Amino acid sequence: MFIVPMTSIMGTTGIGSVTGNPAASTTTATETGVAGDFQNILNDVINNVEETEAVTKVDAYNLSIGNMDDMHTMMINTAKADVALQTMVQLRNKVLEAYQTVMNTGL
Repeated sequence: MFIVPMTSIMGTTGIGSVTGNPAASTTTATETGVAGDFQNILNDVINNVEETEAVTKVDAYNLSIGNMDDMHTMMINTAKADVALQTMVQLRNKVLEAYQTVMNTGL
């Protein structure tokens, strides 16, 4: 089970380009790899949800057959799965909001 830390999602290189040289800011998203990074982040979030859900299902099965002695581990894994799912839903909402904004600009 792996939860993506916020530092790996946000990165530190994106902020430096805003305050850096204005002539250097003319690069496109495909030149800097931002589009690929977004795809990787999205895939990581989806994989994280799938992994935490799978762990939660295994914990529930083990609890139901009596193989689990520590209930707190199941509760922690369930909370991790809930946070991962909420993160994915919020990311989806932001992507849809951005898409709707682009579509409303009338390009």
